Amino acid sequence: PIKDLPPVSMNLADMRWNQTGAWSFFAPVYREKASPCAMECPLGEPVNRYMHLVREKRWREAWELIVAANPLPAVCGRVCYHTCESACNRAKVDAAVGINSVEGFLGDQAIAQGWRFAFPPASTGKKVLVVGAGPSGLSAAYHLARLGHAVTVHEAGPLPGGMMRFGIPK
Repeated sequence: PIKDLPPVSMNLADMRWNQTGAWSFFAPVYREKASPCAMECPLGEPVNRYMHLVREKRWREAWELIVAANPLPAVCGRVCYHTCESACNRAKVDAAVGINSVEGFLGDQAIAQGWRFAFPPASTGKKVLVVGAGPSGLSAAYHLARLGHAVTVHEAGPLPGGMMRFGIPK
């Protein structure tokens, strides 16, 4: 009788994969998610997307993806504590990808090649004052300018850059 049959387990860990039965109706579940390295990036860089472009030697396009989130890849590639590498899937195979080194390389290429940031052609007509020209202030000014706002940056120090200029060795 039906009441004597054991309950069907939906827990995949409990399944006996060498037998027929309840598991036969399971289908793969596809989820669109960011890669673990991208999820770990505090700046939200699309690491998996620009690494794909780097593999194809499409340096400029990879740099453009990075600077959509981070206007300072040459600096961040050197000083970031690269938690993305601890989450890298490749570490389970052999070693994590040197993501921060790739980011620094792309930033250096942009400087050497004279690549320029793309800004929206239309102005919003809004004006914004950013106080402080350290990494945070410069990044805020950059993202506000990308949105079409007119940005003015004021710095109390002698030169812009903050800790990038005065605290990080050359």
